[in-house]
Amino acid sequence: MGRSKMETRTTDYALGHSQPELERLVQQGQFFGELTEIMLLKAGLAPGMRVLDVGCGAGDVSFLAAKFVGPEGAVIGVDKAPEAVAFAQQRAQSAGLTNVQFIAADLADFQLEGEPVDAVIGRLVLMYFPDPAAVLRRLVTFVKPGGIVAFQELDLLPSPPPEIMSHPLCETYVAAGTRINQAFARAGIDGRIAFKLGPIFQQAGLPAPEMLAMQRVERGADSPIYEWIAQVTRTILPLLQQTGVATAEDVQVDTLAERMRREAVENDCTLMTPPLIAAWARKEYGGKQR
Repeated sequence: MGRSKMETRTTDYALGHSQPELERLVQQGQFFGELTEIMLLKAGLAPGMRVLDVGCGAGDVSFLAAKFVGPEGAVIGVDKAPEAVAFAQQRAQSAGLTNVQFIAADLADFQLEGEPVDAVIGRLVLMYFPDPAAVLRRLVTFVKPGGIVAFQELDLLPSPPPEIMSHPLCETYVAAGTRINQAFARAGIDGRIAFKLGPIFQQAGLPAPEMLAMQRVERGADSPIYEWIAQVTRTILPLLQQTGVATAEDVQVDTLAERMRREAVENDCTLMTPPLIAAWARKEYGGKQR
């Protein structure tokens, strides 16, 4: 029996597509950029490849891929939000990148033009689908035999143990991170998708993937982690309130970054982000589907 389109359509993107959110995505892309580069390197992206970046948002993963494939390669970024696609295209033009293009399309309807791609990639995208294996199975059809499939997702425990987030304890940081995770969980977004990437790949007809967990470890007054958490909090403040996780008064978002910074510096805290887990595999020859 075929998959229904409902299984391959995204849930509503919890963070929206406003200009401040698109700019936040750029800063988040810089924050996690090195960790995504490691995944792309290990997955095998190389000069001359044609790559499909799904859920491309503001385009940061597409731009990373463009560095790997070079001017003789090509990257196609796809996102359902026209605002994100227009912003990503503008950034590409400003940077003089001619090997990247962006398309506005829902993945449930998207049809790849031309030959199959050498790789399909994505970061923080599968968590927004009710059936990520069905989505991935469809995406795999766009990849040539022997081609690469590589995805990266955050593991968001609704109530992570404080000791895995901060040492010594930075209460303001732990509280802010926990609020974010709980809001996603209550909104029906699967924050544990990262740990499920192995079976998701295999359910999509791929071999068991190689996997790697990576984290940002931060300390000191100049760390970008305070602004990252505060910006996410500001963006999802309506969601925090709608899901009953916290009120605006609880959060005090305007002073959140500075309060986290002050407490972390005063207590010489080392802070860790949630694990960003990567999985990658190559499509088998012979059209095997499991």
